[in-house]
Amino acid sequence: MSKTESASAITLKGSADIVTEFFNYGINSIIYQRGIYPVESFSREDKYGLAILMTKDCELQTFIASILKQLRHWLMTKEVHRLVLVISNFHTKETLERWEFKIQCEGELDSG
Repeated sequence: MSKTESASAITLKGSADIVTEFFNYGINSIIYQRGIYPVESFSREDKYGLAILMTKDCELQTFIASILKQLRHWLMTKEVHRLVLVISNFHTKETLERWEFKIQCEGELDSG
């Protein structure tokens, strides 16, 4: 697989809870769509009128929950304004995919 870099960033606006929830569904979706975990490790959940596949793997759930807990804290204290999600080759560490999310919590002014 060749190296892919993001050409632009996605900006998210909303409360800490909404942004955290977005990342929970987004991370699960990316892990499923990229085949990082087996299809059998996911179950369907209906949310916002969409069928979203969420992991059933306990270790992965714990890992994602720990990331989201820290992210939510940073969002609540307005200490994070960008989150980068990277998929890399386990052995070579080569970046395969990269997403950059710019985050604006409620009450922040849009400076750009």
